[in-house]
Amino acid sequence: MTELLQQLLDWISLHPLWAGIVIFLVAMGESLAIVGMLIPGAALMIGFGTLISTGQLDFWSTCGWAVAGAIAGDGISFLLGHHYREQLTQIWPFNKHPQSLERGIAFFHRYGGKSVAIGRFVGPTRAIIPMVAGMMGMPPHRFIVANVISALAWAPLYLLPGMVLGASLGLASEVAVRLVILLLLSVVLIWLIIWGIKQLFFFLHPRASDWVQAAFRWSQNHPKLKDITAALADPQHPEAKGLATLATLLIFATGLFTFILTATLSTSGLGIDQTLLQGMQNLRTPWADQLMIHLTRLADAPVIATLALGVLIFLIGQRQWHTIGYWLAAVGFGFLASIILKYSIQLPRPDIGISGLSPYGFPSSHTLRATVIFGFLSVIIARAITPLHRWLSYSLAALLTLLVALSRLYLGVHWFSDVIASLSLGLAWVTLLGIAYHRHTTAIIYWKSLTLFLITLLVLTVGAQTWNSQEADVALYTPIQKTHHLNSTAWWDKEWQKQPAFRHDIRGQNNHPLYLQYAGNPEWLKQQLINKGWQPTEDLNWDDLLKLLSPSLPLNALPLFPQVHDGHHESLAMIKPISEERRLVLRLWSSNTVLTPSQKQLWLGNISQQQSTHTLTLLHYAETTADFVMPMKTLRIDINDLRHKEIDHNLLLIEAESAQID
Repeated sequence: MTELLQQLLDWISLHPLWAGIVIFLVAMGESLAIVGMLIPGAALMIGFGTLISTGQLDFWSTCGWAVAGAIAGDGISFLLGHHYREQLTQIWPFNKHPQSLERGIAFFHRYGGKSVAIGRFVGPTRAIIPMVAGMMGMPPHRFIVANVISALAWAPLYLLPGMVLGASLGLASEVAVRLVILLLLSVVLIWLIIWGIKQLFFFLHPRASDWVQAAFRWSQNHPKLKDITAALADPQHPEAKGLATLATLLIFATGLFTFILTATLSTSGLGIDQTLLQGMQNLRTPWADQLMIHLTRLADAPVIATLALGVLIFLIGQRQWHTIGYWLAAVGFGFLASIILKYSIQLPRPDIGISGLSPYGFPSSHTLRATVIFGFLSVIIARAITPLHRWLSYSLAALLTLLVALSRLYLGVHWFSDVIASLSLGLAWVTLLGIAYHRHTTAIIYWKSLTLFLITLLVLTVGAQTWNSQEADVALYTPIQKTHHLNSTAWWDKEWQKQPAFRHDIRGQNNHPLYLQYAGNPEWLKQQLINKGWQPTEDLNWDDLLKLLSPSLPLNALPLFPQVHDGHHESLAMIKPISEERRLVLRLWSSNTVLTPSQKQLWLGNISQQQSTHTLTLLHYAETTADFVMPMKTLRIDINDLRHKEIDHNLLLIEAESAQID
């Protein structure tokens, strides 16, 4: 994947004209009627913006190609509408799906000629409005003015998020390539969730009612199913018994299915669970750990319990007695189903060295709680808003739920099959409750107050939980590293060669050599190097981050960002200024190896050179260069000077085959 990406970047650098043509075609296709509804133009434009920030594309030429493409796309759409006029309603896809054309016409009637400029930035209608403008007889000269002005604003506006993202990724890569990959995966996941829920909603919304009624009519001839489906589809039927029966059957069937599925996966050699677990562990970094712990906290039991109680109090205040019953059914299922299934099936968690959690992994309680609670809240809120905007409520619930699920996979506390089964179980229950809720209750009037109340309560609860237990949670979810023992003499003779030779960031990225191995106390080494002009560094704070926005700061005033080796930040970091534009950086990471019989800790070291870097005048930070030879030679001189002094015999300092860099 890395090599393929590098080849793509090299091709773009060597063929700027073809890259420009691609940008033109994407911008034009994004603006074309019908075609624009199929092309993820916004996402591609963000991608182009990212390439601008990395220096692969020039801003002005990229912006020019995008503007030209946007003008051409809208112009072609306008000509099509002007030529075919009313015949458009008889042409595919508008003869089969007239809703999009009708929305465009309504939008044009509402905003008139301004709709061409406004519509370019409105997702559902952007590819239809120019054609509608031609269809409705808008004067060409007015259309051209609106088309050009809106395109000039659209291109930089859509490129800017990608430029900011690219600048952020460049800074993140200074810490860890795996952090960049995780950020990209998160951005893609968020976009896919929102886009997918929206598409799914508009596909199901006009069809779901007919499907439920068809199931209801079919079940009338099956006595065993009649009461259950009546609870869902018949507004006059008491629903409690049917829902309870469904809940019992659902727990049993899902538990049995998951047990069989897990047993099959573990013996079939597919290794889906193990492969994904290993992949997620390869992406771990301390900063990402902090983020994922915040995400998983969204479904912690105290947070969900507080949220559930707050919603209950709100509903009591609104006298929504029927809704209260459904809410209690959702909350009760979210908490009880996970307990019943965990201790009845007893499927173990992944063994990655995390202790302090219950021994059983299925189901993922966090995922199940998030699916049921956030899912049913979205049903309650969506019921009260217009059908056209209900997908927003569902998208937010899906986003929160899937981010919680991702955090459980990242932290390594559940198998993939645990999470998928929990999502399926929770979604099925929310769906059944939602159908019955729609059939048997009235919508909540004060849904805006409920939404604001939920957001406020969730933020306050998560904030309080973070304040009280962040350090404890970090310790809880950090895998315990196994300590290896190695004979001191064997290490000195040849075993040092078996230690990692490069910083482990992501598989295949062997570009930061570990040329130093040190056995002893890092504080002693720190004090000795201070005498040779090296300076200790301090932990990052918010003031340091603000320095990134100050382009006039000298290099030595810029903060030093930690780097990741094998999922951990360095334990010791020191810098040595060598000029106004250059500085050396020494880092030590624990190798989880103890030398015997002295019981000295073995540390692996990296010596690099940094230079000042500006990214689009947005960020100013210290970037690690590719030169590791000169820094090592400088450190060798300092270390050799130290060897002439009296050294504590309990400490050992060596260079790991420094001759290999001569």
